[in-house]
Amino acid sequence: MFARPFTTRPIRGVRVTSRVGSSRALRNEPRPSRHEVNEVDIPVPWGKVTGKLWGSREKQPILAMHGWQDNAASFDNLAPLLLRNAPVLAIDLPGHGPSSWLPPGLMYTEIVYFLLIKRIQKYFGWRRIKLMGHSLSAMTAYWYAGIFPEDLRYVIALDVYKFPSIPATAYCALFKNGVNMFFKTEENSGVQPRYTYDELIEKGMAGYANTVSDMDETAYKILMSRGSTQEEDGKYVVNRDPRLRGLPIHSLIEQEYQKEYARSITCPYLIIKGSDFYIEKEEEFHEVLDVMKSVNNNVYLKALPVSKATHHFHLTHAEETAAIINPFLEKYN
Repeated sequence: MFARPFTTRPIRGVRVTSRVGSSRALRNEPRPSRHEVNEVDIPVPWGKVTGKLWGSREKQPILAMHGWQDNAASFDNLAPLLLRNAPVLAIDLPGHGPSSWLPPGLMYTEIVYFLLIKRIQKYFGWRRIKLMGHSLSAMTAYWYAGIFPEDLRYVIALDVYKFPSIPATAYCALFKNGVNMFFKTEENSGVQPRYTYDELIEKGMAGYANTVSDMDETAYKILMSRGSTQEEDGKYVVNRDPRLRGLPIHSLIEQEYQKEYARSITCPYLIIKGSDFYIEKEEEFHEVLDVMKSVNNNVYLKALPVSKATHHFHLTHAEETAAIINPFLEKYN
C-alpha cells in the first residue's frame, strides 16, 4: 500500500510489488520502457484497484483506463512511448486483472467506472484529471467530461469517444436483455475453468475471431500477462470476474442526450479513430462530434494512418498511436 497524499497531486510512496513474476503467463514481454515502472494498489471500499505506473512518482500522471474485459496491460506497448515527462498510471478496472471484484450480487456498469474516476481524483488530491480511455473507458470519460467538465485537464479517447446512441424505442428490450443476462451469468459463475497456457491463448484468440478487433496473438499474450494467474498445478485461471460477460446496460443513451453532454465539455479532447466504425453509425459519431467542436476549439479527431488498425490499435500499433498523442501532450500536458 502507498500513503495517501493529502495536499499534493503527485503519487507518493508507491508500493513496488512482484505481482508480475514467475507465476504469471509472461511468454511475451511488452516493449522495453524508458520509464521506471511500478505496481500500484489504490484502496477502495470493496478492496483495491491495482495499476501500473510508468514514470515519476512525483508528477501527476495520465490516468489510463482500459476497455471492457481488458486490463492495464492494454497500455504496456503505448505507455513507454509517450513523453518522458508524462507519467502514465494505467489501472485495472474493478473485476479486471488483479483488481478486487465487486461484492456478490452487484452488476458491473459504467456508473462503477464513472465513480471510480472521481474516487481516484479524490484519493490523490488532483485538481484536474489527465484522462486517457480506450473503448468502454473512453465512453465513460466522455460521460464524465459532460458532467464534471471542471475536473478534467484533457481527455484522450482511443477508437471511440461516446456511448453508441440508442433510440428510445429500443431501450426497454435492451435493458431487459441486460438484466436477464446478468442473472444468467451470475448463476453460471461457479468454479473458474483452468487451462494450460496454450489452451488459454487459443480460447482467448477464438473470442476475437469474428470481431473487427486487430488483436493478434502477441498482443493477447501481453494482456494475459496480467489477466491470468498460474496455479500450483501449472494451469492458468483468468483473473476477470465472470460477471463481466454480461454487457453493461447503464449506457443506453439517446442521441440528443449525447449532444447535451457534448455542449458541456470544455477541456482539450483528442479522439484517435481506428479504421472501422463497428460500434455505432458513422453519421451519429460525426453529428455529436460537430456539436463538441461548435463549443470547444480544442477538439481533435485523428485517424490512425494504418490500414486495418482497428479496435486495439494502441496495443498492436503503439508507435503510430504515440506519434499522434505526443504532439497533443506537448501542447496540453
